[in-house]
Amino acid sequence: MKKQLISTLIAATIATSTFAPMANASETKDEYKVGQQEQLIGAGSGAAVGVLVGGPAGAVVGAIFGGIIGTTVGQQDYIKAQDQEVSELAARNTELEKVSQRYNQAQIEMARLKQAYDNQRTLDLALEMNVHFRTGSAAIEPQFQRQLDDIAELMKQAPDVNWQLAGYADRRGDSQKNLALSMKRVDAVRDYLESRGVESDQFVVEAMGDQYPQKAEQNFEGDFFDRRVTLRSQQEDTRTAQF
Repeated sequence: MKKQLISTLIAATIATSTFAPMANASETKDEYKVGQQEQLIGAGSGAAVGVLVGGPAGAVVGAIFGGIIGTTVGQQDYIKAQDQEVSELAARNTELEKVSQRYNQAQIEMARLKQAYDNQRTLDLALEMNVHFRTGSAAIEPQFQRQLDDIAELMKQAPDVNWQLAGYADRRGDSQKNLALSMKRVDAVRDYLESRGVESDQFVVEAMGDQYPQKAEQNFEGDFFDRRVTLRSQQEDTRTAQF
C-alpha cells in the first residue's frame, strides 16, 4: 500500500513537470488554450489509473495517454463550438441575402412606379402640333417630317390615345378645291404616321377647307399659317402643349 502511494506521488510529480510548461505556454498563445484543462485532468487521471495497474512505470505511461485523451476531448468541444458559430453565421448570411433580395425587388418596383407616373404625366398633358404646307401642295416638308417622327413614337407608346387630324387651306381660290386640298394634306400626314408604325385606328380625320382661319385679316403671313394640318390628342380635362 505504501509503495502504491509513493508511486502515485511520483506519477503526479512527473505529470505536473511534463505538462506545466505546456500550460504556461498556452497562457501566452491563444491557439494552445484548446484542451489545456482537459489535458492536465487527463494526465492526472491517467497517472492515477496507471499506478494502480502497473506501478511507477504504469503511472508515467498512464499520464501520457491520459493527457492525449484529455487534449482530444478538449479539441472536440472546441470543434463543436466552432461548428455552432459557423452555423449561426450561415443563418445570418441567409437572412441578409433575403433582406438584400427584398431590397432589390423594392427598388425595381419603385422604378416601375416612377416610370408609370412619368408616362401618366405625359398622357395627362394634351398635345397639339401643326404641320404647314406650301401653296397648293400636300407634300410634307423635311423639317415637319422630323417632328412627325417624334410624335409617332409618342403615339406608339400610348396606343389607347386617339388623335384628331384636321386639314386646312388658306382662303385663296375656290372653296371646294380648298376643301379637297385640305383632305389631301390630312391623308398625307396620316399616311406618314402609319408608315412610322402608328395604328390607323388611332386617327380621327376631317377636312376643314378654308374655314376657321387663324386670323380675321387675310395676308401673306396669315395664309401661311392657315395652310396646315393640326394634330391634337383627344383627352378630356387636360391642358394643351403646342409643338
